[in-house]
Parts: sequence; C-alpha cells; structure tokens
Amino acid sequence: MPATPAANTLRDACTRVLSHHRPLTPRAWFERLAASPYATLELDQYGQGEAVHLLERRVAELLGKPSAVFVPKGTVAQMAALRVHTDRRAARTVALHRMSHIDLDEDGAIERLHHLTLLRVGAATAPFTPADLTSIRERLGALVIELPLRRAAFQLPGWADLVALRSWAVERGVPVHLDGARLWSSAPGYERDTAQVAALADSVYVSLYKDVGGLGGCVLAGEEDFIDEARPWLARHGSLMYRSFPLVVSALDGLDRHLPRVASYVARARSMAARLTAVEGVRVRPEVPHTSGFQVLLDGDPDALWQAARELAQEHGVWLVNAVVPTPVPGIGMAEVQVGDAAEDFTDEEVAGLFEEVLRRAARRRSGSPLT
Repeated sequence: MPATPAANTLRDACTRVLSHHRPLTPRAWFERLAASPYATLELDQYGQGEAVHLLERRVAELLGKPSAVFVPKGTVAQMAALRVHTDRRAARTVALHRMSHIDLDEDGAIERLHHLTLLRVGAATAPFTPADLTSIRERLGALVIELPLRRAAFQLPGWADLVALRSWAVERGVPVHLDGARLWSSAPGYERDTAQVAALADSVYVSLYKDVGGLGGCVLAGEEDFIDEARPWLARHGSLMYRSFPLVVSALDGLDRHLPRVASYVARARSMAARLTAVEGVRVRPEVPHTSGFQVLLDGDPDALWQAARELAQEHGVWLVNAVVPTPVPGIGMAEVQVGDAAEDFTDEEVAGLFEEVLRRAARRRSGSPLT
C-alpha cells in the first residue's frame, strides 16, 4: 500500500505520528548519524569495512547463525537466498503463503528474474499450518515462512505449528527460508529470543528499518557456505554499493536504541488494541496482536474514512494511519497500526478518541451533514 506524494507531504507536516518510530527530518538524521559512536569506524567500500562487518557479526549472533551479509534491499536478499536453495536442490518450485510479501509486493521479481515457480498455499486470512502442506506433491526447492504474515493482520503461526512446519521440511530435505522482515517483534510474540525462532530456518532475512528504525537495508543470515554462495547473486543484482555507511550506522544505532524495547512495543500494541475494541464501529485483528502490528477494521466507506483521517491530520497535525483500504466486506475499511516509539506520544485513550473522531466525520460525510 504505497503512499502517494500528497499523503507523504501531509504526513511530514504533522507533529505526531501514531505508527512506527518518530520520523526524523534529513537534517535530524545527519545529526543522529554524526553523533553515533559508530560514525568513527572506517568508511566501507563495496560491502567491506569495520561498521559493515560489525553489523553482520552482531546480527548473525542475534540470529544464532554462523554467517551474515548486509544487503541494501530485501527483495535482492530474498531472491539470492531462494536462488541458492533451489539451485542446491535442483528444484525450481518454492512453496509460500498465498498472501506472502515476496509474491504480492515485488512485481513478480522471483518469477521473472529467476524463473522460479511459486506454489501458493494456505488461507488468505491466517498463516499456513502443516495441514496446508499436505496437498503438495511435487519436489520443492524451498519453503518460505513469513513472520509475521503482514497481509493476514501481522499474525504468527502458533509455535507448535511453526515447529511442525520445520519438521515437515526436514523430513523431505526441503530448506526453510524465513522472511523475517519483522522478526524482531515476532520473537517476543512467541516469548522466545530471536535465535530460538531463527533456529527453525536454514536462512533468515531481517529488515534493518522495520522494528529497529534504521534508514534501510537488511541482513541475510545462514551457514557460511550458504552466504558464500549467495554473494555472487547479490553482486549480480547490483547490491554491492560503493558506500553503505549511512544505512549501516543507522542500523547499528537502531539495534542499540530499539531492540531492547521491542517487547514493550508488542505490549503497547496489545494494550492499545484492547482499548480500541471498546470503540463502537471498530474491530481489531487479531484481537490480541501477535507482534507490534495489527489491523483496525472500521465501519464505514473506506474513501470517507481515509478523507476523515486526512482532515484530522490537516486540522490537528496528527497522522493516525497511512491508508484506509477496502476489505472484501462492503462498508468496512481497514487500516494498520505498527507500534514503535512514536506511539509514546499518545495515550491509549487518546488513540481511541481519534479513531472515534474519524468514524464520526466519515459518517457525517456519508449522510451529508455539516462536518462542523
């Protein structure tokens, strides 16, 4: 759900934003990077340098993997990972959830550039379970598990299901790749550390800006020989940037700043969701968030709701949601909330009141009543 330039401009003009971390201006980013202790490390060049190596070692340790590589773009990291797995297996088919980010948000990159066949499984409303894999009859090159499944309301498979998915794959010799863009907030959702979750996969991708608030980029982790085999594919996709230090320094700073607090973001998402469920015309999915993100289902016309949210931003400088989109049920709109430190500028009661105001404005717009 990419934002429009007009929406971005309006968001930037707001003084408070509910989701993610507090936004910084370019000047504020430069000041934060300059003040970071990691800014004293030597400049990197084509993926080599003190800060890059420190980041790779640190994330590898957090994930419990022997090796890791910094990649500027997650799309590239995941294509490289799946190419290595499928080449090793001499099997071009990849099983993944039908609502997978890889399938729905990357313009068919894995199919168009690597000619892999995607086998889409599972229901649209929930993560897949071992039962969803029973229909698979062909040889797989890899199994992809997205944690959490954003398009299904940031839901996680149950821990027992996750372990069973791993066992299913091991029995068949199928490598498991973890699409862990938001893995940092998935681990506290399971009440486990990140390495315990990552241990169920052969390769793991983690974002450096979702949850931990870096400027961008990601890390791909796995066994040493796997990362060695992935490196040529990363280079072929043009991911060896001459200088990466702004992304790397911001990631190291973000790990220091936010990783110790991710569990508190998950707890805050749950308290906020609990308060929102008491608002008439609002439902939360899942009712108890699995991670720091959840969906808010709103009664009303999605276009009117989105217009009401923008009016709130214009009049009060509060950016409540990034979009309100239609759902399969007419008259119900959906918005997302992803809790970071920006949510600290609101109380749960205030968030509930703001959503109530959006509902009121949208209802008045639909009825033709004055908005004042």
